[in-house]
Amino acid sequence: MKRIILIAATAVMAAAASMSAASASTPGYYFSGLAGASWLPTLPYRDTTGKSDTSFQTGFAYGGALGYDNGDGWRFELDSVHQMASVDQFGGVASSGHLFSTSLMANVTKDLMEDTEFTPYVGAGLGLQDVGGMINGFSGEQWKPAYQLEAGLRKDLSPQLSLFGEYRFSQSEAVKLSAATDIARQHFSDHLLTVGLTYHLGD
Repeated sequence: MKRIILIAATAVMAAAASMSAASASTPGYYFSGLAGASWLPTLPYRDTTGKSDTSFQTGFAYGGALGYDNGDGWRFELDSVHQMASVDQFGGVASSGHLFSTSLMANVTKDLMEDTEFTPYVGAGLGLQDVGGMINGFSGEQWKPAYQLEAGLRKDLSPQLSLFGEYRFSQSEAVKLSAATDIARQHFSDHLLTVGLTYHLGD
């Protein structure tokens, strides 16, 4: 897991750094809010009886960030996103339950072009995810190391306000779920599509 986190973060930041053009953004502090849909892939689940697959219905997500725009296309922020999705099938059979996560990440983003109506950007973050829920009669909640990768488009509506649309992928270590006589481990990763607004406070 640690190797995956390091490779993913390094690759995205290296690709961003290789872009020579930077967006002429205004330096200063900002805050953002976002909301959208969550798609959990089919995820492995293990208990003492063996391995099963858990699939999920489309869920929801919302969150926010506080950050600093360096003015040269680089932004540094702390962000948090909460998502929730209901179980669709467990082991190929219709089932009930849910899986949720709340992240706390240190994030870096980089604009890839300047002087465009829509500014593309990429980013990566490292931190923790509080993952939990109820799967197959097992329940629990734990903070686990996690990473995220993101790509999006931003549109400046005014010098203070920006609109953005974003894709984000996150993954954490497996969380331990418990029942009366057994322990299971549920893996976690998530795909998000969100829209949001950023308000620039300036220096």
